[in-house]
Amino acid sequence: MIEVVFAVDDAAVPTEQSGVVMVRKGSHWPVDDPVVRLMPSLFSTDSRWGLQYSSEPAGYNDAPVEQATAAPGERRNVRRG
Repeated sequence: MIEVVFAVDDAAVPTEQSGVVMVRKGSHWPVDDPVVRLMPSLFSTDSRWGLQYSSEPAGYNDAPVEQATAAPGERRNVRRG
């Protein structure tokens, strides 16, 4: 089975072998492709990228969200300079 990653944005990636390669948001790429190795931040293993649907599937928006502030009674380990 081929492992794939999904493009998270559109980009023109310059390469030595192929010149400029156009990457389209949501497109699937082999994990060992030279473009993926050159620009790993452009790709994600999250299969929701590029997913097409007529009705939003269950769990589509369940991505973890970072909490920016402490909850009541919670202490944050933050140093202020």
